[in-house]
Amino acid sequence: MIRPDLPLVPLAELPGGPEPLVLCATARLALDLRRAHGDLQVARGARTWRALQSSTPALWLDALVSRALLSGEIPPEAAAGSFLGHVQERNLWEQAIARDTGVVADLFDREGMALAAMEAASLQRAWRIEVPAAFHNSEYLAWLRWREDVEAASRSGGWRGMDEILAWRVACVERGIGGLPARIGLAGFVAPDPLVSHLLLVLEERGVELFHLDFGCAREAAARGIECPDAEAECLAAATWARRRLAQSGDARLRLRIAVAELPARRRQLEAMLAEALHPDVIGAGWAAQERDYEFVGGEPLAEQPLVATALSLLQIFASPRRVAQANFGALLCAPGWSADVDEADARASIEAGLREMLPPEASLERFRAAIGRLASRVPSPRLLAQLDTLLAATRAATRRQAPSAWGKAFTELLDALGWPGQRPLLAVEAGAVDELRELLAGLSALDAILGRIDRGEALRQLRRQCRDRAFRAGRRTAPRVEVCSLDEALAGAVDGLWVIGLNEGAWPPAPRPNPILPSELQRRAGIPAARADSLADAARETQALWCTSAPEVFFSWSQKEGEKALRPSPLLASVAVVGEMEPIDDVVLERIDDASLERIYDARAPELGPEERIRGGTGLLAAQAACPAWAFYQYRLGAAVLPAPTFGLDAMARGSLLHAALEAFWVGRGLAELLAMDDAMRAAEIARVVALALDEFDCDAVEPLAPRLRGLEAERLAELLASWLEVEAARPPFRVLAREERHRLDIEGLPVTVVVDRVDELADGRLAIIDYKSGRSDRTASWGAERILEPQLPIYAALAFPDRAVAAVALARVTREEPAFFGVAEDEGLLPNVKTLAQQRRRYGEEEFPDWPRLRALWAERIREIAREIRDGVAAVVFEDEKDLQFCEVKPLLRLAERQQQMESAEALSPAYVDNYPPVPHSGKGGDDVSSPSAAMGGRA
Repeated sequence: MIRPDLPLVPLAELPGGPEPLVLCATARLALDLRRAHGDLQVARGARTWRALQSSTPALWLDALVSRALLSGEIPPEAAAGSFLGHVQERNLWEQAIARDTGVVADLFDREGMALAAMEAASLQRAWRIEVPAAFHNSEYLAWLRWREDVEAASRSGGWRGMDEILAWRVACVERGIGGLPARIGLAGFVAPDPLVSHLLLVLEERGVELFHLDFGCAREAAARGIECPDAEAECLAAATWARRRLAQSGDARLRLRIAVAELPARRRQLEAMLAEALHPDVIGAGWAAQERDYEFVGGEPLAEQPLVATALSLLQIFASPRRVAQANFGALLCAPGWSADVDEADARASIEAGLREMLPPEASLERFRAAIGRLASRVPSPRLLAQLDTLLAATRAATRRQAPSAWGKAFTELLDALGWPGQRPLLAVEAGAVDELRELLAGLSALDAILGRIDRGEALRQLRRQCRDRAFRAGRRTAPRVEVCSLDEALAGAVDGLWVIGLNEGAWPPAPRPNPILPSELQRRAGIPAARADSLADAARETQALWCTSAPEVFFSWSQKEGEKALRPSPLLASVAVVGEMEPIDDVVLERIDDASLERIYDARAPELGPEERIRGGTGLLAAQAACPAWAFYQYRLGAAVLPAPTFGLDAMARGSLLHAALEAFWVGRGLAELLAMDDAMRAAEIARVVALALDEFDCDAVEPLAPRLRGLEAERLAELLASWLEVEAARPPFRVLAREERHRLDIEGLPVTVVVDRVDELADGRLAIIDYKSGRSDRTASWGAERILEPQLPIYAALAFPDRAVAAVALARVTREEPAFFGVAEDEGLLPNVKTLAQQRRRYGEEEFPDWPRLRALWAERIREIAREIRDGVAAVVFEDEKDLQFCEVKPLLRLAERQQQMESAEALSPAYVDNYPPVPHSGKGGDDVSSPSAAMGGRA
């Protein structure tokens, strides 16, 4: 503690008004002391009172000296020159590092190194550190050059840094300016600070009476410890405690505080748990304007506010229009806050999905505009197109280099032209964030003298950094009942309960972090607290003692492990009594729920397919239903799907389509005879022709043609594939290609299904061979002998698409560079290379079920119809034979496999009433599984 010899005065004994003044270690403490002092006056029955004067030393000195300047007590020439703020001074250091021609300067992150260099200069000046030549290393010598550069620039511009300004203001007090209060209290100064110590000596010499302010509660609490399994359990326990304390107290003025070590890392987790505990019913955007009972008092970076993030993303495209990440552009399309974000919201979402298939992961703004223009015919979005044109025009007309103030004006005008911050009325928190961003845009003028003329990329970097560094805290109409803060902000006014999270060894007391530029040994000798473990431990002990006086109920918690790493509690908690664990938050939330109000829904069966309902998907629908009925329901009836991921060049689907198109073109009017009649040169020429034809068709449908280099590589790949595959075709018995990419519309048990047959060949005896091209190496013909056919495409063709023709073989044609081959089943041996008969595949096709070829086709038809009846009847249970069958399921998160597994593992705890609500679902799966049993509901092998 600074000056422990000073007397201690309770907050309750202080009157209001200008006397006495209280100097606080943090602005948060100053604000909270004014609030606590007001609460005391209300408790005493006062209707009016003079507010307590509390401030930080820097802010008080600023106000004191400003009054003296205005009154003429300090002559204007004494304050000559410009005062630099943190942002300006930081840029001076960055410029010095950039101008340094030494090798060392190029090895560091310039932004981070500038902060370290600023801190080194401040520490050396405040703690009067002299560095002997023996400690001069290359980093320190580089810093000396940077410091000399900054000092020269400051002299040239007539600028004063922040430390110099503070020292000058203290000197003004020392020289005798008036307006000093008779008494000044100190609050929250735990670690030594040379500037504050010097200021106190000056104040005492001027006759000011000093004292320490006791701002704790009436009695000191005996802290209790909570040991939790991990950080998540700690957050859960604190949220549970807050909910119960608020529920037990009928006092609306009850205030709780949760202090968190490493708050940025735990913020999202803790915020979600507080929301669940304190506002379990608040779900959806309609509640966004409602104030929560909790607040993170330190705020969060302005850059993380949604409308500010939207503005920065728009400006990023303006600054770098030639390289726009599709992920960022897509997020902008789906984000509110610009253009017709209400009127064209649905259109923009559709456009975002369409762009994923049309453009690579990174493209120019012009390409995005062209692609959206092509989509506009089916997805009208006139405002979006107009404002993208505005953005394009701005990128072309922008000045290359100009002053930061000019960029600030240009950014503001551009955002306005793009419809920022959107169409709808803003919430109070959004309006506050918008105002702060506009303030920062106008404030770029403060960098004019420092940076001179800069390009738009540098101007945006400056703006983005200021948004990241500024803490935004939304205004409130009512005070929060639970305040969440970091450990540095935990020293504040008294509250009714305090919980401190994360007091593990290494986090509390914090580890020493000496400045990386100044020699660590000299920092320790000087007594800099951040460089000394003993000083940090002493400060932590004193802080911990103050925590215990700040509330009548205090909890300290720590984690047992982090992942697989075992953790230990802080050694400063050795004397803290450990109590039991808090009950889970699930139990807390259930306390609010009346069991009679719960409605149990049987979700294993969906509504039957209506007479007017049209369901798309073709054979994919039947395959998904066979693998897992819920998969088919979610993806094909409800339309849930994973959006395609953009890729550079051609993705697997596009390459497969090109292969299909080339093979389709090759077999026009041909068969084996025509193939064998070609010599090598003719075959190569024909392959080149059909490959070029396939690529030309692809280019016609694309936003822009393939780049020449990529087209050449793809043509080479396709030619190699076709050449190797035609060698396989040439080894077949005589055949003639009867149909290519032929479309069939089938009615399967009332379910309309459209199928496209890749190829149908007519053999020498008039029978048919049905072929489906595959460009991958997987072989999914194994399920053709199973009760639920997971690859039903060819069985559908063989059993249902050609009822009046004799089908002799069905096969997948694996067209790959390595091991191209046919896979399938045939009525007779030798019809297709490598394709065996039923008798040769009895391990897959049991003789009892599949005695002959007609029975195979009949059984396929029967099983496919059974799957179609399931779809028609609304069977939608989460049932599957093997989880590997869900490998390509696009809606797997909706199946909630982990959650269901957990439920089934605890099924014995379910009441009979719960089980009665889930009657058996007919399931024709192998083994006769019944989804009313735990294992069946998770699949036969769950």
